[in-house]
Amino acid sequence: MSVRARRLDNEWKLLAQLAEHNPGVLEVVSRETLPDADVFHVILHRTSALVLGDPPRLMELASHAIAFRYLSFYPSVPIEAFLTTPVFHPNVHPENGFVCLWDRFSSGDTIVEAIRKLQQVVTWELWNDRVEHVMQPEALEWDHAHLPLSFERLRSPVELRLQPIYPVAPAESRRRRLSRD
Repeated sequence: MSVRARRLDNEWKLLAQLAEHNPGVLEVVSRETLPDADVFHVILHRTSALVLGDPPRLMELASHAIAFRYLSFYPSVPIEAFLTTPVFHPNVHPENGFVCLWDRFSSGDTIVEAIRKLQQVVTWELWNDRVEHVMQPEALEWDHAHLPLSFERLRSPVELRLQPIYPVAPAESRRRRLSRD
């Protein structure tokens, strides 16, 4: 089994455990394998966000269908998040719902960090105003006086951990610098 396949299985288990410890907040819908990515579909409840209504006015939405995409080169590339209903936020694409979660990412980031960051983004607790992360410039100019919005933070049990999927050096081993001598 490849590192990617083991990581995906661990991610799926983490997601199930996280949902089990957060009933009514996190709902796991399905897992899908596409030619270019594996996708975990979830619904996040009790997390307020702003959406543009018709006629154009801001309304509050508390539940969000999300697709977390693990591209073919995962874990070398970050987990991607897409909201089925894009929210009003500078770091969310208004048409396809892509959420810019990572300013920097680590190959050790898990679905737990992705969901927590997503909650912080959609509730306006977190936003990035650097030009390469802004997809809704009008959201940056909006009056932020009543932010962040409310949400129920995910609870994570202590035992919620990824199983090691890569070799780990024994504690007593020492690194030595190779020399040309």
